[in-house]
Amino acid sequence: MPKHRLSLAPSDWPEDIRARFDTAFAESSQHQRPRLTQGLGRWLLEARQDDLPPELITPALLERRLGHLRPEMLAATRQALQAVFPEANVFERDARVKVESKRAALQREISRNWHRLPPAWQEAAKPKLFFCPEGLSDGLLVEAWTPDTVQSRLQTAWAFFDYCREQGLKGDMTPVNVRAYLNQRQELFRAGKKSIATIRGELQRLKLLGVALFPDRNWSWFDPVLRILKKKAALQPSRNDARIVDLAELRLAALSCSEVALRRREAANGYRKRASANKLARTGLAISLLVNSPIRRKSLATLDLKENFDAGFTRLYLSAHETKDGQRDERLLSPEVQKQLRDYIEHHRGVVAPTRETALFVGSRGKPVAPGYLSQTVGDQCEKLFGRRVTPQVIRNIIAGFIVSQAPEQASLASIVLNHASTATTETYRANGKQVQAAKKLRAANDHGRAEHGVETTGSEKPGQGRRGRSRPSRPVRERPPRRRRRAA
Repeated sequence: MPKHRLSLAPSDWPEDIRARFDTAFAESSQHQRPRLTQGLGRWLLEARQDDLPPELITPALLERRLGHLRPEMLAATRQALQAVFPEANVFERDARVKVESKRAALQREISRNWHRLPPAWQEAAKPKLFFCPEGLSDGLLVEAWTPDTVQSRLQTAWAFFDYCREQGLKGDMTPVNVRAYLNQRQELFRAGKKSIATIRGELQRLKLLGVALFPDRNWSWFDPVLRILKKKAALQPSRNDARIVDLAELRLAALSCSEVALRRREAANGYRKRASANKLARTGLAISLLVNSPIRRKSLATLDLKENFDAGFTRLYLSAHETKDGQRDERLLSPEVQKQLRDYIEHHRGVVAPTRETALFVGSRGKPVAPGYLSQTVGDQCEKLFGRRVTPQVIRNIIAGFIVSQAPEQASLASIVLNHASTATTETYRANGKQVQAAKKLRAANDHGRAEHGVETTGSEKPGQGRRGRSRPSRPVRERPPRRRRRAA
């Protein structure tokens, strides 16, 4: 049986094309030459199968023949075509990459997971989760709730009914089923896999979905456990507290990422390394923008060069539909962030972004970066640098904590800077700020009292002096000599 070939062998190439290829890549390395040969062979094979001349190069043919290739093979093929057919601009990407709307993605997710709802819930949810093609007569829940709200509540319900099926429970939301589900979540809490606030949020979403689909039922039996979980969650420290780092360190780390990415870009000799440098520069810029203007993760990921920045890239604008208070927001960018933004656009973004794409953050395949992926890359980079997973939400918490700790009486500034929709969030930061100030005053009072009575403050020993006052000579840190391995007898 003949072997299926993906590339045309050089011996089968037209003589003139083989000569131009050999001339253009006479000095290519032994690692680069096979990829270029395979890339051009793919194009020539596709042209032969289509019965078209190989020099016919159009955006439609490029997309159809090369769109499925890996990024590194796609780059090699374009490089070979550009060298052999210099009159064809194979690197020009005219079309803006189409991104699936959030509405279409939600509709597809619902249809894919529809079977996970019990029949009675499917019957009640079908008219309320109807998506009108023209968007004129959507279902009640599609019209009243945002796509994120619909998605989060349905995902929680799907997980709940999956648990009921696994445990052999009735396929409905009853006190017995919810009690068993809560016990299972409590086990996850004891194992450190779930927080009380997360469990309360899941139960809250279950209740709200039940009220929306079955308004005639009595759902008040949810309220006692929700009140208890709310009190317990308030006493539990936030999981983000352990991730907090200093703002100055974050700013320096972001600038360092951009500097390293620029050096990698200058030394890169292939698409994969340039795309890797783009990812590092993109992550550094995202951290800098968050420190300078702590906008939300979704607003950060969807920043547009034409809609969200001025011509000189000195100001950042958020339209009314991008803020929770419904007001247009304007932020002034610092000189360091302005330079970092221009370096990213001039040296990195063009490697992966199509010509007409206006999104600021673009991935290796030319598509705008999703909010979740951008948050993941920020967390991964911070974990490498600080040993802590600092995500965009954590950075917002750091900035809010910094504001209220410096001036708790002006905690309302945190609400303005972070664009909170509710004053309840501001009051939470105000309470945290008062606790920080109280801890500072208590520490100062303790130090003053110890000083009056001649007691040294803990941790105030001078270098080289122990807690009992005995002087210790300081020693330079020496490296241990390597251990010698014992020879086998």
